[in-house]
Amino acid sequence: MKKEFYGFYAPNQTEIDKSWNEGIFVFDANTLLNLYRYSDSTRKDFLMALSKLKEKLHMPYQVGYEYHSNRNSVIENLDTSYYTLSASIKEICDKNITGVLKQYVRHPSIEVETLKKVLNEFVKKIETELEKQKKKHPDFKKEDEVLKQLTELYENKVGVPFSKDELKKIYTEGKERYDQLIPPGYKDLETKKKRGDQHIYGDLIIWKELISLTKKEKKEVIFITDDRKEDWWTIENGKTIRPREELIKEFYDLTGIRILIYNADNFLQFAKERKLATSIKEQSITEVKEVRKADEISITLNELNDIDYKISDKYISKWNLPSANWANLLKNAELSTKWNSPSANLANLIKNAELATQWNSINSNFDAIRKSFEIASQWNSNPTLDAIRKSEEITSKLTSFDYTHPKTVEASKLSNEVDQSNKSSNGTISKLESKTEKTTNRRKVSKTTKKNPPNSDTNK
Repeated sequence: MKKEFYGFYAPNQTEIDKSWNEGIFVFDANTLLNLYRYSDSTRKDFLMALSKLKEKLHMPYQVGYEYHSNRNSVIENLDTSYYTLSASIKEICDKNITGVLKQYVRHPSIEVETLKKVLNEFVKKIETELEKQKKKHPDFKKEDEVLKQLTELYENKVGVPFSKDELKKIYTEGKERYDQLIPPGYKDLETKKKRGDQHIYGDLIIWKELISLTKKEKKEVIFITDDRKEDWWTIENGKTIRPREELIKEFYDLTGIRILIYNADNFLQFAKERKLATSIKEQSITEVKEVRKADEISITLNELNDIDYKISDKYISKWNLPSANWANLLKNAELSTKWNSPSANLANLIKNAELATQWNSINSNFDAIRKSFEIASQWNSNPTLDAIRKSEEITSKLTSFDYTHPKTVEASKLSNEVDQSNKSSNGTISKLESKTEKTTNRRKVSKTTKKNPPNSDTNK
């Protein structure tokens, strides 16, 4: 049974030992690019571990291509993160927290201006601290020590690229696999669509290179990747369980050899335990793990952000959803912890401020909605057919009203519509009453006339 369900079984100790002792080590492009995101100490530990494996290293051509293609953008994003975070915090405070404070201007004891001053001082301290931290950030544009060391480590260790015809076949297979959600790489379809087939099917190309390498060398492969998406890992209830069983079985079926797949912090932990690099500090392993978790949060937020934009395309003109921007702001707040900035609790602060603003907005809209309901209910006593019909139309609108995102304008519009109809109906009723009164008076006059005709003796 193990052969049929090979991917569900964990590797035994014999397989692990043979892989570490005789196998080939392959690091994914995202793992190599993360070297720029680590502190100097952690970066040195990681590069030291790589140097211990120099004779066992191999770089698939696609890995090298992705590393060089994305290197400059990673460096640029790191450089601009200080300004982006500072600007985001200022914008949050100006648009949201300051907005909340304005609601208490008429409070007898809350000194809003004093609180604004404290808030401005907080923003200024954040800006100053970020400027201070940026000065410590390495200038990779001027001198890229990561690129230099990787170039030396992988000299004559880069795989041969697939031919154009081979790539076309992979792209065709990739489309079929992605349509059926067969790993790896199908989660990259939307995010890399604009970058072309070599990026869209990049993970599949690397996977094919690993299989070809193992067939050729007849050796085990240890693949280290910081790609945390579900097209590489089995994830249950937000927890990563194991590499996708389909991948493990496919690799074994095609090569007869088991592949081991690790994330970067697990690799460092095992390298330390197996005496490969005993000087690796626990702090370095912890930092690598924190960066990985930050990436996982970033992926989750990006997915939520994609959902928000899809919703926004349909509803943004009606509800003006703010969530798309908040995803980016929270992402910046989370990623800022990599540089030990004092924004560890910023995400909660932002969230609380946003929720408070939304709640206050909801409260203010409830009154308008309630008023509309009260006015609509008054039509039940209106005897005119037009008023009853109007009542049903307005009640129907109110019933279908989306209370998740209440809009004061919509509620006010309904209220005005009801008020206008009310005035119109009241006018109609008044006319009817006046007409009825006149008719009654005429009838009284008529009766009197009949009893006392103008030419009768009674009038003489």
